[in-house]
Amino acid sequence: MSTERVIKVFIASPGDLAEERRAFKEVVDELNKGFGRGAHVTFQPLGWEDALSTMGRRSQSVINEDIDACDIFILVMWRRWGQEAPDAKPYSSYTEEEFYRALARNEKDRTPTLFVFFKHIDPGQMADAGPQLEKVLAFRKKLEATRRVLPRRFEDEKSFRIEIDKHLTAFVDGKCEAVDSDRVLPIVPDSIQAEIDAHREAAQRAVEELEKLRFEADRAKEEAEQARAEAKSATARADAAERVAEATSAAQSLALAEGAAKAALDGRIEEARQNFAKALDGTTNLRVLFLGSQFFHRIGELGEAEQLLRRGLAISGPEAETVQTASAYGNLGVLLRTRGDLEGAEAMYCKSLAIDEKHGRLEGMANAYGNLGNVLQTRGDLEGAEAMHRKSLAIEEKLGRLEGMASDYGNLGNVLQTRGDLEGAEAMHRKSLAIEEKLGRLEGMASVYGNLGVVLQTRGDLEGAEAMHRKSLAIEEKLGRLEGMADSYGNLGNVLQTRGDLEGAEAMYRKSLAINEKLGRPASMANDYGNLGNVLQTRGDLEGAEAMYRKSLAIDEKLGRLEGMANQYGNLGKVLQTRGDLEGARGLWAKSRDLFARLGARQMADKMQNWIDSLSN
Repeated sequence: MSTERVIKVFIASPGDLAEERRAFKEVVDELNKGFGRGAHVTFQPLGWEDALSTMGRRSQSVINEDIDACDIFILVMWRRWGQEAPDAKPYSSYTEEEFYRALARNEKDRTPTLFVFFKHIDPGQMADAGPQLEKVLAFRKKLEATRRVLPRRFEDEKSFRIEIDKHLTAFVDGKCEAVDSDRVLPIVPDSIQAEIDAHREAAQRAVEELEKLRFEADRAKEEAEQARAEAKSATARADAAERVAEATSAAQSLALAEGAAKAALDGRIEEARQNFAKALDGTTNLRVLFLGSQFFHRIGELGEAEQLLRRGLAISGPEAETVQTASAYGNLGVLLRTRGDLEGAEAMYCKSLAIDEKHGRLEGMANAYGNLGNVLQTRGDLEGAEAMHRKSLAIEEKLGRLEGMASDYGNLGNVLQTRGDLEGAEAMHRKSLAIEEKLGRLEGMASVYGNLGVVLQTRGDLEGAEAMHRKSLAIEEKLGRLEGMADSYGNLGNVLQTRGDLEGAEAMYRKSLAINEKLGRPASMANDYGNLGNVLQTRGDLEGAEAMYRKSLAIDEKLGRLEGMANQYGNLGKVLQTRGDLEGARGLWAKSRDLFARLGARQMADKMQNWIDSLSN
């Protein structure tokens, strides 16, 4: 008989997170009823009652006893620093005292395990922070600087529940990273450490550009001040004073943005986030807005990135036909496509293309053609997608833009791969890889390694496929690219599942799904649900498998992703066949066959027909 293991979990937070504290208790209860029973574990929640009590704070001595006895210490913070603690010097709040007490115990005894979660704060709130939030922001930067604990971020109560569930189950499964005497890491870390090395080349370009812009702004400020000094009339002095104020504001905004870019370059992501928030507050400088949107996009905060791009469009005028407007439309298209809004993405790409065509801007036209090709491919229009990618390639070759050529070769390889032309696909991917290696573009190399891994797996070369996917993952982790990491996890899950390692495959798929849910990538979420369905079906859990397949199908139908729909119709048909519903299976496989035929994926269409024929035998 197994011995029940009791794991004491303490949660500390200021008073603005009552909902999350209730959610914490509910998640613990749910785990105890399900996961805990299977693992012979009981989680005992400590500290959560504080937020629910109307009688004031419990005795701190009682709380300290719980902290000294807990196995896991969870700190959750948002905008408040916590209740003042005049009797807890040198700490300025009881929450701070609780955290450092747990940290001191960890440094001495290697227990408890510490997890820190920060709830999302809008940049506007960061820029105009009051005393409480200022202390929270300073603490966030301190954690990043010391690396004692690497925090996780969450958007809302739902995502907080997911984080608590994931971290507690991982703790039980022994998935803690090894720690040394100088650093304590939470389990299941993903992007924080990787962000330290992320996008250094892009950050360096931003620093250089901002230095030039700030120099120009400082010069404009000096000219405005000189004009004010030389002004004779009251009206002229007033106009000159207004110019000085505008120039001073612009120079301050650019200086803050420059500091933010330098912080990002040095890996101080939290400092960069806060400085960008201040630089962007009230600015009308289109370049600062664009660079800010790039920063937030790179760290996975797509909502902030989109807001900044739309703000820039509102300032420049949505009907303006400038290079900056075309670029903003193109970047908005990328964000919308990531979220699965193909119609919105296509509209943005077309607007960008129209402006670039009017100005004869070939580089912008090539980007727009490539982006439109990706939309068409997602919809299953392979012929249209190929035409767009070849238009883009022709321009890139004319311009001699190797980076663009590499992307086009990769996109064409994906089209050929979908059609089942593995030889043609590999040739295109290897052309792309040769250029990316020549340019030293790690992001591009990671993408191509992933594509080649899929080709090799389709051919049955699992060893070669895994090697490619692990190369891709190593680069994506180094760059801190969450999208790429999610794709690599999914691809590795496919390899492990083919080998029969269902536990390993499921772990990879769930890692991928967690990131894709965080980023709001519906197409990728659909892939993850479908893959998890395959794992469950192989285990014989038909009910669970069907639920996953239908989640995947619902997303694909909403997005109009024909390939995804074809796959899920096929998978659901398998479930029905196993249950003995042969007529239902035949109908779903016929749908799958017709969609694959429409895509030009002849081999898959023939496979579906063979399945249909087998039902009559």
